[in-house]
Amino acid sequence: MITRRVVYILTLVSAILFYILYSYWFSWYLLVFLVVLIPFDLLISLPGMLTRRLNLAAPMVLDQGGDGTLKVTTLQSGPFPLRCIKARVQISCEEFSVQRHIMCGAEHGCAYEITIDTSRTGVTSFDIRRFWAISLIGLFSIPLPASCKAAVLILPAPARPPNTISLPRSATLRPKPGGGFSEEHDLRPYRPGDPIKSIHWKVSAKHDSLVVRDPLVPQLHSRLVHIMKWGQPRERDAILGRLMWISGYLLGLDLYYYIRLGENQPVAEITKERDLEVYLFHVLSGTQHLLPSPPPLPARFTWEYRVDASEGAK
Repeated sequence: MITRRVVYILTLVSAILFYILYSYWFSWYLLVFLVVLIPFDLLISLPGMLTRRLNLAAPMVLDQGGDGTLKVTTLQSGPFPLRCIKARVQISCEEFSVQRHIMCGAEHGCAYEITIDTSRTGVTSFDIRRFWAISLIGLFSIPLPASCKAAVLILPAPARPPNTISLPRSATLRPKPGGGFSEEHDLRPYRPGDPIKSIHWKVSAKHDSLVVRDPLVPQLHSRLVHIMKWGQPRERDAILGRLMWISGYLLGLDLYYYIRLGENQPVAEITKERDLEVYLFHVLSGTQHLLPSPPPLPARFTWEYRVDASEGAK
């Protein structure tokens, strides 16, 4: 934009000199045209400059070393023309905070992509607090406030911890209260009052007596995976990698568990992989207040598994 202003000033000075030396109608019209160009550029661009907005979009979770992009998209609420949009993106993670300047088109839906650095684990956040709308000819720019934020959770590959002796080997099942359907079930003799639909007719025919399916569900659990707080990036990588392995192991056996990071963070129940990703995303990005409220916690935890970087999990 500075270059365009310099070119315009030099052109205007040349037109003034041309008018002084050659005072005919053509030089006069040329001078008037260049002078009027300033308010024209501002008036035709101002409505569009005031109605432009930016949007950030990024994947919630990425694998360490994987590919991912942050997309900055221009939004507009009217057909008014602009030249371009300039913005300053603040990129922050646990180790550093840098700024990156970008320029994207002013039309609705124009996007600029930034490659996300996935070499570090944890949460990387992106923030645009101000951007600049450039007029159609490029002589003016207006700084506009913005509140565009996005964050990405980068997780390492699962890494088996050194000590897995105390891990449970199978899920404990119990009869489902009230009956009903369940993928897991046991067989038992028919008792008066059992619903007809629960009768296993093939097995009943073999035993020449009525046999019913007794639905089973996992035993109510009081398991806690306690994540120790790290101090160095390598410790964070080791802890998160071990946590991913432990979580995959437990959920693979349909063993639900509770999780807590450090001593002061909230406790959440993990019943699927997505629950763990949501918990880590909010806790590591400082938005733990957005976590859903956990179900009532057990009076005490009967099994606790500690994850740290030095001695693995206990």
